[in-house]
Amino acid sequence: MRINALHQPQGSGNLGTRMQTIFDTVPIGPAIIIGTDIPFISRNDISDAFRQLGSNDMVFGSAGDGGFWLVGAKRTPRIPKVFNNIRWSSEHTLNDTLANADANGLKTGFAATRYDIDIKADYQKWRHALKSG
Repeated sequence: MRINALHQPQGSGNLGTRMQTIFDTVPIGPAIIIGTDIPFISRNDISDAFRQLGSNDMVFGSAGDGGFWLVGAKRTPRIPKVFNNIRWSSEHTLNDTLANADANGLKTGFAATRYDIDIKADYQKWRHALKSG
């Protein structure tokens, strides 16, 4: 599977507004947004997420802390609007977003669970994993 990466400024507003702007402005077709604080992300993770969009409207990668490290949308026949009324940076973030997707009749799939580095303990966990090989 060939994946084309597109880099663009994230714009202004809260996280949901910035992600929605990406989905609204990139060329038509499936799109995936990933966090920049995700260690050990693999090419296979991204390929799997795109494959999941073949049979789902959206795909999420759980961050294990209640948030998500990846969100993808098929974006056809419509661009989903799922980022309103989200309790960002909390244990409710993924569930709030999934509830919005469900309320919009969107079928969702799930990519691998990965952890992100939000706090010092996350950083220490990552450093330990590097040392352990």
